[in-house]
Parts: sequence; C-alpha cells; structure tokens
Amino acid sequence: MITPQQIKQIPSSLAAVLQGMRLYPGEHPLVRRQLETVLDAMRPLLQQKGQLQLGFADGTLLVEDLPCLEQHPAVLELSQKIRDCQLKEIRFYPGVDSAQLLELMAQLNKGNTEISEAFDILGIDHIRVIPKEETPREVYREALSVVESIYEDARLGRKPATSLAFNIVQKMVSSAISRPYALLAMTLLKDYDNYTFTHSVNVSVIALTIGRACNLPKGQLRLLGMGGMMHDLGKMTIDHAIITKPGKLSPAEFQKMMEHPEHGVQIVAKMDAIPLEVIDIIHHHHLRYDRTGYPANSRGDKVSPLVGMVTLADTFDAMTTLRCYQKPHSPKKALDQLRSLIGTHHHPEYVEKFATFLGPYPVGTLVRLKNGVIALVVDQNHQGENSLKLKVIIAEDGSRLPGPRELNLPDSSQILAEVDPLLKGIQVEKYL
Repeated sequence: MITPQQIKQIPSSLAAVLQGMRLYPGEHPLVRRQLETVLDAMRPLLQQKGQLQLGFADGTLLVEDLPCLEQHPAVLELSQKIRDCQLKEIRFYPGVDSAQLLELMAQLNKGNTEISEAFDILGIDHIRVIPKEETPREVYREALSVVESIYEDARLGRKPATSLAFNIVQKMVSSAISRPYALLAMTLLKDYDNYTFTHSVNVSVIALTIGRACNLPKGQLRLLGMGGMMHDLGKMTIDHAIITKPGKLSPAEFQKMMEHPEHGVQIVAKMDAIPLEVIDIIHHHHLRYDRTGYPANSRGDKVSPLVGMVTLADTFDAMTTLRCYQKPHSPKKALDQLRSLIGTHHHPEYVEKFATFLGPYPVGTLVRLKNGVIALVVDQNHQGENSLKLKVIIAEDGSRLPGPRELNLPDSSQILAEVDPLLKGIQVEKYL
C-alpha cells in the first residue's frame, strides 16, 4: 500500500536534484544518488498505476491528486521552475531512467518553454510534459504589455530585451496553431488610446494567421510573429505629434514618417540575436508586391517571403480600424477590398489563402440567419471543419436579447447575409 507520505516524497526528491545540479555536473556521484532516490520513490506508484502525474491546480503543486503544501525553499523553487517553463503537468511512465530525469531537470533549470520539442529530438518517451494552456485573450493581453515595454525602451533610447519578444511570440504561435480564429478575434478589440502598441500586436497576430493559412512551419511562424510585432519600432523615433496626427500628413510630415523602417532597423541592430528575416520585415514592410512603396532605395532588394505577409497583415488591420477618413470595414468587407489590391499592393497567393482560411463569414462578422436571427461569428472550426460558433444578439422576433446566447452551426448554409453593425447599433467588440 502506497502512503500519501511516500507520494509527497517525490517533489522533495526532485527538488534535491535541482539543488545538486547547481553545485555539481550531472555525472557527479551525489547527483546520481539523488536521481536514484527519485526513481526509488516513483517506482511503486509507476508499477501500480502505470503513470505518475505532477502538476498544478489553482496554483498548488499536486502529486497525483495530493496537494504539496510543503513550504521548503527547494520545493517552492521546483514549483517555480515548472511554471517558468509554462508547464501545466509532467507525466512519468514506467521505463523512466536517471538519464531522462537528468535531462528534465536540465531543461527546467534552463527555463526552456519548449521542453516537448527538445524531448522529441532527444527521443525521451517516458516523460511527457503538458504545456499550460492560456486563453487567446490572456496571450493577447500579455503581448500588449510586452510590446509597450519594448517600444517604450526604444523611445527612451534603451536597448529592448529580445528575450521578452521571443517568449511572447512563442505563446502567440502556440495560440495561433491551437485557436487561430479566437486569437484573430482579439485584433478587433481596438484600443485607440494606445494605437501604436495595439496595431503592432494586431499585425503580429494577423500575420501569424496568414502564415497558418500558407502552412508555414513553426520556426517560420516565430520569425513572422516577431517581425509583425516589431515592424513599427522605428516610429518611436518620429515626432509624437506626427504619429498621432488625426488628419492627413503634410508632404514634409509624410517624408519624416517614411524614415521609420530604417530607424527600426537601427534599433534592432543593437538588440541581441535578432534574426535577419525579422530585420528584413522591419526594413521592407512598406514595399508593395509591385515594388512601389518605401524605402525607395530598397525596391531592388531581394526580400524574405515573410515581408509580404506582414504587409498584408498591416493593411488588413488598417482596414478594420476606425480612421478620421473612414469607418472600419468588417473583416468580410476588408477581404473584398484586399482582393482589389492583388498583384499591385499584395501577393495574390497570400490574399487568396488568407481569405480561404477565414471562410465566407470570418470571425467578427455580424450575420443574419434564414430564421431572422442576428448573430456575431466569434469562432470557427471548433466542432469540425467549416463549423461556426456564434453569439445571438437579436432574436427571431427582432427583440434584443438581454445577454447573448451561443449558437453552433455545422457550416454557413443557414446564413443569409452580412449585417452592418452600425445600422443595428451593435458594438461588435462587446461580444468578442
């Protein structure tokens, strides 16, 4: 019979390994003995249950279902290391050995947020790590905070922290893979008081959506997300009055504005380990598909294919944003507008794949169903390909509901047409 005390010994033993590895290399006899102590503690449970789970519930470390309330500094450090690696759970299976445990501890010590990928490469198959799942809204909010910090450093002449950008982009890529439409919906929550920061995050999210539509591998998506996030970094060196001017810029002001790509390149050149593709995006994001645009002296440059995706994302966000000279387009109408710019401003393949990925009624589109209901599309493909998740705002009889009710459709066949939210007095962002 395995006692609770035996189970609770496991995190203490793992914490001792972490401490030992801070003093000695992995092959040191002390570390080896500590690893064997862990395996001895795990073995009865693995034999009886076939697995062992170490994870969190409401911020408390659990071994199986038993809370580990011990306040020993080493155990608290172990808990924090697991959190730093953005893990929800670690599962151990029969066959786990000291070499695999040692690798897990090494990855935790490094704060690696991609332990799963590292384990795949190393062939570790008796330990499985389960990432913490953050909602798209949480990821989006964190990205806004990171962008504000990076852009503020640039404005003050300080070197922005590359690690901040890399870490949040990894989360954004994960969210764009698992919940692409829900993350994209966040870009419709416009914050006009912090437009530069919001726009930068939005372009990053939209670019990732385009990259998903074009089946880019994860490594390319990271570069794309990073470039989108920092594409306007150079604006921090431009007169704030020009950046925030509500009306049309004068020729002299626009000339100043056109300097921001090259200023952005100068800023990231001082940062640590910025990939060349990201610099390429920052430098060329205002070059169009037909090579008009600016900087004019870069029109003959060979540029990364990722540049065109960020340029497309930049335009899409601008089209769906309220301006003094235009009301915001719905996502559906913005796609129609983008199609008119194919071959001049934008890459034909990128536009078409993006449009196909978003479907005939993209997230953020207000629609009327055949039964008279008016609802907002808030997610897609959550119950199978082409399925839609809607929030019903106006009922069949034309009455406004006190609160939206959810509706799932297998496809868009019950949708009659798009509805202009302004005509119905509906603020779409309230329902996303």
